Amino acid sequence: YPRMPLTEIRRAVVKTVTFHNPDNGYSVLKLTRGSSLQVFTAVGNFPRLAPGETLDLAGEWIRDERYGEQFRTEAYKLILPTGREAVERYLGGGAIKGIGPSLAKKLVDQFGEEVFDVLDKHPERLDEIKDLRGKRKEKLLLAWTESQSAREVMFFLQAHNLSLGLSHRILRHYGQRAVEILKENPYRLAEEIWGIGFLKADDIARKLGFPMDCYERIHAGLAYALSRSSEEGHVFLSYVDLVQKSLELLQCEPETVVYTLDNLTATEAMKKDERGNYYLPYLYHSEFGIARRAGLLRLGLKPLPKTVIDSAIAEAEKHAGSGFHFSDEQRQGIAAAVNQGLFLLTGGPGTGKTTTVSAVLHVFAKAGLDVRLAAPTGRAARRMSEVTGHKASTLHRLLKYDPATRGFFHAENNPLPCDALVIDEVSMIDTSLMYSVLRAARPGTRVVLVGDPDQLPSVGAGKVLAEFIRSEAVPHLHLSKIFRQAEQSLIVTNAHRINRGLAPTPAEEDGGNFHLVERGDPESVVEAVVELACERLPKRFGYHPLADIQVLTPMNQGPLGTVVLNEALQQRLNPSGPAMEFRDKRFRKGDKVMQLRNNYDKAVFNGDIGKVERLDLEEDELHADFDGETVTYSLEELDQLGLAYAVSVHKSQGSEFKAVVLALTKSHWVMLQRNLLYTAITRAREQLVIAGQRAAVHRSVDNNPSVQRNTLLAERLREAVRGLN
Repeated sequence: YPRMPLTEIRRAVVKTVTFHNPDNGYSVLKLTRGSSLQVFTAVGNFPRLAPGETLDLAGEWIRDERYGEQFRTEAYKLILPTGREAVERYLGGGAIKGIGPSLAKKLVDQFGEEVFDVLDKHPERLDEIKDLRGKRKEKLLLAWTESQSAREVMFFLQAHNLSLGLSHRILRHYGQRAVEILKENPYRLAEEIWGIGFLKADDIARKLGFPMDCYERIHAGLAYALSRSSEEGHVFLSYVDLVQKSLELLQCEPETVVYTLDNLTATEAMKKDERGNYYLPYLYHSEFGIARRAGLLRLGLKPLPKTVIDSAIAEAEKHAGSGFHFSDEQRQGIAAAVNQGLFLLTGGPGTGKTTTVSAVLHVFAKAGLDVRLAAPTGRAARRMSEVTGHKASTLHRLLKYDPATRGFFHAENNPLPCDALVIDEVSMIDTSLMYSVLRAARPGTRVVLVGDPDQLPSVGAGKVLAEFIRSEAVPHLHLSKIFRQAEQSLIVTNAHRINRGLAPTPAEEDGGNFHLVERGDPESVVEAVVELACERLPKRFGYHPLADIQVLTPMNQGPLGTVVLNEALQQRLNPSGPAMEFRDKRFRKGDKVMQLRNNYDKAVFNGDIGKVERLDLEEDELHADFDGETVTYSLEELDQLGLAYAVSVHKSQGSEFKAVVLALTKSHWVMLQRNLLYTAITRAREQLVIAGQRAAVHRSVDNNPSVQRNTLLAERLREAVRGLN
């Protein structure tokens, strides 16, 4: 939809500052317009303001459920006051530290309306006020300079169409040097500040007069092309693809791009492999590093005695109870897993991965080995703990991320102090994180990687598990036999049917745990999803709507995306009470929420699910509980938080829920793929209900494209193994 033009309000005078958050600038102001005494409320991101200040505003009128009519400010300009009374009120209003009403009166009495000129250009004249000398004078001038510098930065940024929120982020990141840095190289914004990409930085640069063929622009464009490709899953781009994508973006002469690319390669700002492919440096080192570390893990390993292995397997069978016995396939896998430096254990639901892992842990314990368990997400780690009876942590906590160095504490020079490492949900692990895991394992460590190769690939670059398998250079056991007990679950049997390209068979009306509720138009699907998640499943099975049930959908946008479904579910489950608003989001106490990107400083990661435990509307802070840890968000940080009553299938990876309600119709056409449907239904442990269209299910089963991602990890692994033989 075309955006409505902004409303302008000229010469609005601040009457009171109801609220101001110094971290992000969010403010609530009471103002009067011109000569009118009528008071109105404005909200937005402002520098520290004081009563008496005059502003020109641009924005739109909104109606808040709690506070009524407000003017939401998107841009402003500070107008220095005129007239002795207005100047005195401005200086003494608290906008400038160190100037109160008494000193403001002295300044205006001494200098009149020229006081601003004195502070800016003739600070020596302040000596004319006898009690304003020495350190007091220095503090006053410093506060005035900082105040004016911050405002100048804000005006500069807004003049180049940056939102107030982003302007504050830039100001906080660079301080008073922000304008200087932007004038020197505005493309630094794209690399150094989250939320500002190449296109926004390029827009600023063009307005500052940077030519289209300048080195800074071409460098940033090439880096952006590689970065975007990594977000699409590629570890590298070929020379032809990189140049083509960069030319489409930059619209400049090919010679300029080629020259800059050669220069960046020579300085190792970009890496080039032996085949002429181009990498971001961290992905280059990660892909080669995985292969090198995988080779090193094969060295210096002392085999465990067969008597220890056999005894531990017998104990594991006894522990499982009910006359349980491992299959020959599992026994071979257990013996191989405990005697390899790096071993892959894969399989779908119901094939015995969990019992096999438990037996491996029994062997390690029997041999007196120190073992660590981990998974990519908090939910996956918690589930790993539940099914194995051993403590598991997230990979980031295991490796101990250090915000100060922006790296992991455990690496080659400080490896993990353990003898064995078991990692679950390996399909989720991207190239960079797998390298971090393997480089933290000292030679002689037994590393067992567990996963399901039929799930969606990692969100990050690469397809590590698939490449490990394709290489045939890493010992691997794939469990395929479905155990008798698991065969009773339609979720399990239908997951395997889907993998074989067969349509799932839903249960009859009253039995089984796999159901299809057919609905046609999106509105009726939304109604069915809400009814299932909030009423029918909780009443029939005693499930808690938030803790036990998860709604999934293939997409975020659209008539059946997470945005629409979350609004409907929030309206049913948590419809009233104070709310904190950020853009199109509204959060209330008790809301189910998800972290949308890794935040290492807060130790919360992409896909973590929590609950809003408290809103502090005065400080504009939201406090959420993630696995017993309270995480605090300022208003401007809410862009990394979303409602999680409904989440995308991709975001659900690594999680398991008692019940899943999956919205699936032909409106999701571009996303309907076999591995997405398989991943979605295998998130459900006890009950799975698809709300939507049978045709969408069949389309998903039939559509099985191979995952096309640029990576050469399999080749690197083979080369590393050959180098050891």
